[in-house]
Amino acid sequence: MKNPNDRPHTLAEVAVQAESLEEFGLLLRDWIHHVTRSDVSNRPALALAISLAPSILKKKFTEGQVADAYLAAYAEWIADQAGIDRPPWVKESNRSIKDPWFSDNARTSLLIDTPASFRQRGIFTIPEKVVHLRRGRPRVSLEQKRAKARERDLRYREKIRHKLKRLRELENAGLL
Repeated sequence: MKNPNDRPHTLAEVAVQAESLEEFGLLLRDWIHHVTRSDVSNRPALALAISLAPSILKKKFTEGQVADAYLAAYAEWIADQAGIDRPPWVKESNRSIKDPWFSDNARTSLLIDTPASFRQRGIFTIPEKVVHLRRGRPRVSLEQKRAKARERDLRYREKIRHKLKRLRELENAGLL
């Protein structure tokens, strides 16, 4: 089983690691898993996960142009779902294919149900929902919580020391 730390955290990392269309699909699933199950729960984190332009896969492996179009369509679709700006790289002309590509044999339903960002690139599929934004503050690790608590504790102790010092000064001056 793959180490969870080896999972791609950005779409650019998916492109770097992919050596075939099949492997691309598996890496994309890993990325989706990372996005839906980890700390990518707010718009800035999601924007960061799609903002870097993936390398062009057309020359890297057979059907790489399908992967290029798929990445652009996915990034655009996610940006639209999350209400964030589309990354500029999705507009590049080499991110579309000429002949339609279908992920399934159910062509009729795919022609109807495929989101526009995929259709306009010639990719006919139903993408897995990635955007699950949560209200409130973004998730933080236990280590980050402990570090913040230590800082807060140090500030509190310093405040108490300062008050005690001031009280001693007032006491020594005979003002108390």
